[in-house]
Amino acid sequence: MDVPLLTHPTTERCAPELVPNALLAVDVVLFTIRKAPLQEALQVLLVHQRDPSGQDRWMLPGVLVRPTETFAEGARRALAEKAGLDAATWYLEQLATFGEPSRDSRGRVASIAHLALVRSDDLTLRPGVDVRATEWCPVRRIGERVLAFDHAEMIRAGVQRIRNKVRYSWVAFQLLNERFTLPELRAVYAAILDPNLARLSSGNFKKAMRPLFDSGVLQVVGRAATGRRGRPGDLYRFVGPVTGTRERELPW
Repeated sequence: MDVPLLTHPTTERCAPELVPNALLAVDVVLFTIRKAPLQEALQVLLVHQRDPSGQDRWMLPGVLVRPTETFAEGARRALAEKAGLDAATWYLEQLATFGEPSRDSRGRVASIAHLALVRSDDLTLRPGVDVRATEWCPVRRIGERVLAFDHAEMIRAGVQRIRNKVRYSWVAFQLLNERFTLPELRAVYAAILDPNLARLSSGNFKKAMRPLFDSGVLQVVGRAATGRRGRPGDLYRFVGPVTGTRERELPW
């Protein structure tokens, strides 16, 4: 007697077609150190353009993500299209996702905010075709601006991230020239963490940098030119990856 084989209903079903119910954007919190009083030296890039409500407002550079690009590619494109900046080699990382349903009046748009750092002395800002102006704004004055969307919240999150990050990582060197002095390096930490660090003695600051000297990523490369009397200070260069981390956090 033939026994019929047991069969199971087919489990192969057509996957339901996905219906888009949200758009993805990227916005970039780009920090730099500018020549200014130390309390205002840490600055963020803003662009001035029309928001969805038709008002001209300051905002972070951002774009909608294209179907074929990564979030990082979208972030670098935002800097290029909104401010004329080539960010191909800049330090860039994801900061946070901002997805409050009502954050954009046009519909559901979630933004993958990115954090970037750059030395801006030699940069030229060129507003994009839909941008009226670009500007470096001191972080401490952001509260005086009415920013579009939730960009003030993004900047606050970016400030907190960079303050935490410079204590244990090497990203601060992204904000310096290829050759720099220890006072210039100290000024970067003072601008980001605490202006009082500018009064930290050179000996104590150099002691905090000792692990970098010992590992060879921070090297003496010459003497700084100076018009003042006395022994010129040393010039240094950083040869490690900006994504590197310290073995121990800074004490400040």
